[in-house]
Amino acid sequence: MRCSVCGYELDENGKCQNCGTETAKVHVMSQEEKEAYNGVTIEEPSSRREHFEGSTNNSNRKIYVNSFGLGNSNWLVKISIFVLVIAILAFVVFVALPVILVGAAIGIVVWLILSFIRH
Repeated sequence: MRCSVCGYELDENGKCQNCGTETAKVHVMSQEEKEAYNGVTIEEPSSRREHFEGSTNNSNRKIYVNSFGLGNSNWLVKISIFVLVIAILAFVVFVALPVILVGAAIGIVVWLILSFIRH
């Protein structure tokens, strides 16, 4: 393991021989330690759905976090998302942008006509 301060190797006790920084040992808490501990802990992930528990004022609130990613998706899902992104970009470039430019051009022409009439 490397020192988080200077990047040198740590010895077997977690102490850096270069700068003297000591790191705390990280370990998995036993069931008794978990029950006695009143803070938030990071649980070991057991499946795709990760389970985190935090205890506040002795209440049993649980927070579930689902992760979303395309790493394990099949190729059909990836192609579908790619086609959807291309369709959205094509709509913006070929429909929305020309409408905005035509509207701006009409506004400029109306402004020029009105400024010509006023003078």
